[in-house]
Amino acid sequence: MRKLVSAILGVVICMPAVAAVDGAAVDTAEKYLNSITGLTGNFVQTANGRQENGTFSMLRPGRVRLDYDNMPVQLISDGRDLYFFDKSLDQITTVPLTSTPAGILIRENIDLQNADINVIETTDMNKTFSLKMNLRGQEGIGNMTVVFDKNPVKLNSWTVVDATGAKTDVAFSGLGVKTDFPSDYFQIQHHRTVSTSGGDSFYD
Repeated sequence: MRKLVSAILGVVICMPAVAAVDGAAVDTAEKYLNSITGLTGNFVQTANGRQENGTFSMLRPGRVRLDYDNMPVQLISDGRDLYFFDKSLDQITTVPLTSTPAGILIRENIDLQNADINVIETTDMNKTFSLKMNLRGQEGIGNMTVVFDKNPVKLNSWTVVDATGAKTDVAFSGLGVKTDFPSDYFQIQHHRTVSTSGGDSFYD
């Protein structure tokens, strides 16, 4: 399970700041991300030569959900933690929300210039622009690049490279504004965890 969690999530990391950073691009991305309340759409994830499709939903602050079409797994954040839910085993693994791209994108206040997020490179392309970033103090663990469409500005994709060089690409399509999610949409309804005192514990 650890390998699967790693492939899906990746780890936000840092590299030396040697490339140019366009302040205007950073400002544009920051304003766009802070303007988002809720989104939903589709994604294609590519990792280890394998593609997986699914549905992506987010509601700021703090909530995100990824459902995979052909794997019995979900990623859900309820605003406190990010849970990797393996439906086939009815078990969850809790993952630090700050260790994922989604953790940055769903903050209540996204500060790409003065907080713990460190933008180390920006790239301008024909129809898109990208920001390569990390979390300060986590140098040497990896890096993350978030790509945005230019006109209109919109989340396009992200790429996470972990400390071993393994890369996970997530490309989005059909993203649209949505805020009227059911009250329990960003909660795991039922799961089983291994109890430290012996036996299993069940939660509803």
